Order: sequence, then C-alpha cells, then structure tokens
Amino acid sequence: MRVLLILFFAILALGFLRKKIDDRFEFIHYLLQLAFYALIILFVYILGMHFLGNSI
Repeated sequence: MRVLLILFFAILALGFLRKKIDDRFEFIHYLLQLAFYALIILFVYILGMHFLGNSI
C-alpha cells in the first residue's frame, strides 16, 4: 500500500512539474511525459495486483 501512495504522489508531482516547465525545453517535456505515463501504467498494474490478491 505504501508503494501505491508513493506512486500516486509521484504522478501528481510530475504532472505539476510538466505544467511549470517552459515549452522551450521540448526534450525535458518528452522525458517527463514518458515518466508520467510509465508511472501511471505501473500504478494501475500494482493496483490491479492489489485487488486480485497478489499484492507487492
């Protein structure tokens, strides 16, 4: 459950950080977007495993 909370707050922080960075830094936006979507996929995967009984 701790992992889910950490991932949730990391997703929120990355989303906020993506909004604050200027559009001139396109490569940084690209990296943050990749990390953002990877964390969302990981969050959904771990949440699914949690409810299926194979909790981490």
